[in-house]
Amino acid sequence: MKKALVMLLIVLMAVSSVFANGSSESASAAPKKQYLTMAAVASSSGLFPYVVSIGKVINEYCPQFSITVSESGGNVDNTKRIRNGEVKIANSISNTDFESYTGTGKTFNGSPFKDFRILWYYQSTPIQIIVGKDTGIKSIYELDGKPFNPGGTGTAASVVIHQAFDVLGIHPNYFEAGQPDAADAYSNRQIVGTVKTGSYPDSFVTQCNANRPADMLEISKEDMDKILAAIPSIATGTVPAGAYSGIDHDTFCMSTFQGIQCTLDFSQQDGYDIFKAMWEDGKSIWQTGYPNGANNDVPAMTLATAKTPLHAGTVQYLKEHGYDVPAELIPPEYKEK
Repeated sequence: MKKALVMLLIVLMAVSSVFANGSSESASAAPKKQYLTMAAVASSSGLFPYVVSIGKVINEYCPQFSITVSESGGNVDNTKRIRNGEVKIANSISNTDFESYTGTGKTFNGSPFKDFRILWYYQSTPIQIIVGKDTGIKSIYELDGKPFNPGGTGTAASVVIHQAFDVLGIHPNYFEAGQPDAADAYSNRQIVGTVKTGSYPDSFVTQCNANRPADMLEISKEDMDKILAAIPSIATGTVPAGAYSGIDHDTFCMSTFQGIQCTLDFSQQDGYDIFKAMWEDGKSIWQTGYPNGANNDVPAMTLATAKTPLHAGTVQYLKEHGYDVPAELIPPEYKEK
């Protein structure tokens, strides 16, 4: 009897050990949830709801992540934070992406940074230069010497305006400030105008126009050619007549594209999961949160816009769905599935 009890005890201990080891191995194999901050844009920007919606999409359909979306000082600020490791995922803008990767432009000249990837581009965003109608200003050259905000401090708009106006020999009396302070200064007539990068109608421009009727300044084709030669990362766009109350003419302007960038910490599977969640499973979430871009063809826009490597997971998703991905957009870490 004693011998039987001893044998039973030994068997039970062995079984217990097997289950314990199996449980331990299972726990170690389970992906550890990553708690990340996603740097967006200024909360006053019309793009902010999009980034908030993408955070919700990732949280809902990518269980390996818990995303908290935070306001930021703009896309140049976001890129600096990506470069120094402060954040791992952030909103981005096409011209800054190119300049950061290649080490060109005023901000990153001589300091190329290759350790980031583009998940996608989602919105064309013209650089909109507005002035108060009460100023009588009709040309960008009339801004010379005038108090003028080039865009929020830390934004790509501010960097581009400084560069472009230097090329054209235009030197306003720059009022450097964040977007909220710039909006107040515009409304209080401390400055003649301001700049905002955004889709149209942009909420910041709409509010400025409501507080003080505005006009939008265009850039001539001749001047645009000079700008593009000096700043190859910039694109062009047109804000159509009627996009804003009281502005009844088309406006030819510089343009950029908004995107989502991340560090190399995201595996190919992570990137694939995030892209799929955005374009399939959670598509209705961001379409509802950001109706301005609800009908944008994100895969096509991404391939047409990108000048730096895409994330390996993005490449995998696009190839699986029949898209031709140019060799220069495929990162070295990509593995064919």
